[in-house]
Amino acid sequence: MVGVTFFGNVDLALIALYLFWAFFAGLIFYIQRENMREGYPLENEDGTQAHNQGPFPLPSPKTILLRDGRGSVTVPNGEREAREVALARTAVSEGFPHAPTGNPMLDGVGPASWAPRRDVPELDGHGHNKIMPMAVAGNFGVSAGRDPRGLKVQASDLEYVGHISDLWVDAPEQVVRYLEVTLDSGAKRLIPMPMARIKSDRVKVESLPSDMFGSVPATRSSTEVTLLEEDKISGFFAGGTMYAADRKASQWRALQTIFN
Repeated sequence: MVGVTFFGNVDLALIALYLFWAFFAGLIFYIQRENMREGYPLENEDGTQAHNQGPFPLPSPKTILLRDGRGSVTVPNGEREAREVALARTAVSEGFPHAPTGNPMLDGVGPASWAPRRDVPELDGHGHNKIMPMAVAGNFGVSAGRDPRGLKVQASDLEYVGHISDLWVDAPEQVVRYLEVTLDSGAKRLIPMPMARIKSDRVKVESLPSDMFGSVPATRSSTEVTLLEEDKISGFFAGGTMYAADRKASQWRALQTIFN
């Protein structure tokens, strides 16, 4: 009989198990599509669309209202970066590194790459700028270690480029994010704290030679730094670790020749 042969082994527990499997499969499908709101469709390094887009379709556009009156963002929107990526293939197939075709430090490629983040400062939970100079923040001080303000800044070629004039703090986290250096030319630049080593008599920056500090991306304001500016500054210092390596090696060999 149909009722015996078809439903004989079906009970409430088995139905619940099948429903859970169906729910779990739908959840995976939903999460994967939501994960594709930014960064899709996939592109190759040269900007062309990649062949392997994956088995999941893009989600329908969703408009997200931003806090503190900063407008809205619609994703996915199909927009591409306005800048051209200055890279060239080193092999026919993907999976091989691309070589910079211009000045990688200024073009923002490879280790010096940056993302086109919003050109506005990051805010805390109260709508105030998270990162600001210690001179503006108030009620902040150096509680441990050497206060670097006033110390000279030494580049990777052992030349001095200026002095530390202020510390930029992350107020909610209560940590120093950037060191402000006033260059000998009078210009001011920010050094990411992880890229600096504070000595007893100087601040050492290993990633950049002295003649590259003037090219460090500057901030539009003297009291705030935007998300885009942070990415460009961090990328510039990180890129120097690789792209200035050949210059540092040749300078070190020259110093060895002099002292030997």
